[in-house]
Amino acid sequence: MVKKIGLQNIDYSKVVDHGTNPSFYRQLSPKIIQYIENNESVSFQEIIKYVGGGERRIIRLLDQMVQKKMLIYQSSRFHLSKQKGKCPYAISDIRCPACDSKIVYIDGKMKALLEFMNNVVRARPKSTFIFDQRPVNPETIVRRVAYAIWRGDLQNKKIVLLGDDDLTSIAIAKTGMAKEIVVFDIDTRITDLIKSISEKYNFKIQTVKYDLLRDIPNRYTNYFDTFITDPTPTVKPLSLFTIRGLEMLQKQPGKAGYISLYPSHMELDIDFQKNLSEMNLLITDQIPFFNQYEIVYHTLTPADIELMKKYGAYKKSISFYEYLMRIETTDTSRLIDLRLSSADLMGKATLKALKDPMSDPVLSQKNVPISIKKAVDNLKRNSRII
Repeated sequence: MVKKIGLQNIDYSKVVDHGTNPSFYRQLSPKIIQYIENNESVSFQEIIKYVGGGERRIIRLLDQMVQKKMLIYQSSRFHLSKQKGKCPYAISDIRCPACDSKIVYIDGKMKALLEFMNNVVRARPKSTFIFDQRPVNPETIVRRVAYAIWRGDLQNKKIVLLGDDDLTSIAIAKTGMAKEIVVFDIDTRITDLIKSISEKYNFKIQTVKYDLLRDIPNRYTNYFDTFITDPTPTVKPLSLFTIRGLEMLQKQPGKAGYISLYPSHMELDIDFQKNLSEMNLLITDQIPFFNQYEIVYHTLTPADIELMKKYGAYKKSISFYEYLMRIETTDTSRLIDLRLSSADLMGKATLKALKDPMSDPVLSQKNVPISIKKAVDNLKRNSRII
């Protein structure tokens, strides 16, 4: 079927940047066709969400498919050029419309929290790839909090967030349900903002400027009930952040950790799962398409923007999606020995920003914060080993 449709004619050099990861988008192409077959017609956002990819490369891939006459774009929807017939059970017909297949419902009592966070996130500083920041939207923040409430991981619990450029700690504090909230973040712009918002609304959130390559402060060892983290979604950062989270959790079974992983624009990798097994951590929940990451418009070329406008995608601010994973400690949970350098924690975007500062939303500014300049220098030295 794929050969008849002509997927072999797609020029993947026009889809990916500098030849990076073309195999992923080759594998994704037939999945896009199959998804449209099962739904008659789909939007750009549906493809990113339920098939995979990131906004820049998917919009280029879809444009290639339209140019090669595999797809037709009509009435803001993508259709197959040769539709076989209506699918009797379209995926869109069986997906829960209330929770959008995310289990928690936020249009009821949580709606006020969403409105609050819509205002709060406007104060977030520009993301920098130096710390591999990519904020989620307010809806995701509220869903995270709602899910933790549903699973009993928030009520009267001591919560630690390992990195919080999203400001999830603020949403947790707004509920008034947590016993204690502590945020560890290397970016002083984030910790300063959380302090400022906490003072304004009388939230009791503690902040700690912290580099995860260093040992955690003694007072926080085996202290918390729940940790929440959203690191660079590759095996080494995921493993290190989880190790730090486990170190901070009380030594009892049933303590919870929330981790974001499996981004829609990257191939799935089992190595992190192996590390979880080695730590004797139990995977209890895994929800696809849960986290919605906002587009960093600085990364789009003028040609990308034109394509986004052409295919009705520019006004939607979702760049890619990730799974939400919940883990629990067991009687035998243990730390593993992981020796890493700062280079091991760098994502592709960080490496690119170090080589080309103009590719970064913050480093490309005239007045770069001193703390970010220092972070760049530290990363370039790349000498610390644990």
